[in-house]
Amino acid sequence: MRKIWMMIVLLALAGGDALAGEVHQCLGQNGAVSYVDGDCPAGTRAGWTRSYDDDRAGQALSIRQTRQETLEWQRSNRAEIAAIMRVHRGGRVASAGRGDGLDRCQRTRHRRDRIRDREFKTMTYDRMVALDDGVREACR
Repeated sequence: MRKIWMMIVLLALAGGDALAGEVHQCLGQNGAVSYVDGDCPAGTRAGWTRSYDDDRAGQALSIRQTRQETLEWQRSNRAEIAAIMRVHRGGRVASAGRGDGLDRCQRTRHRRDRIRDREFKTMTYDRMVALDDGVREACR
């Protein structure tokens, strides 16, 4: 009975270490930086400590959800571009054939806003300028 109790305690302790931990930044001589999950080695000093939770199932779900959202956006974007290309190939004005009541300028502004909302964490300055240039061209 005592051995079973010890195994339960050991498994609980091991499971706790697998789910959470700390990362330490260690600053050495000559500006060397290292990252360890225990105490800093001799001859180095601690820079900072960060706690983390190892939630791999949650991370995998988040990655799948982001991928699905990206695929849906790609499909809708391809459909939008195909519709624009059909209009241009047909020789009609870009706003012709649209039932949304928006002109080209308004559609371009809405598209820019949707992209900014979707890519707000990863958008670069160059991408933002390119979107604004597209609106400027459409609204001439």
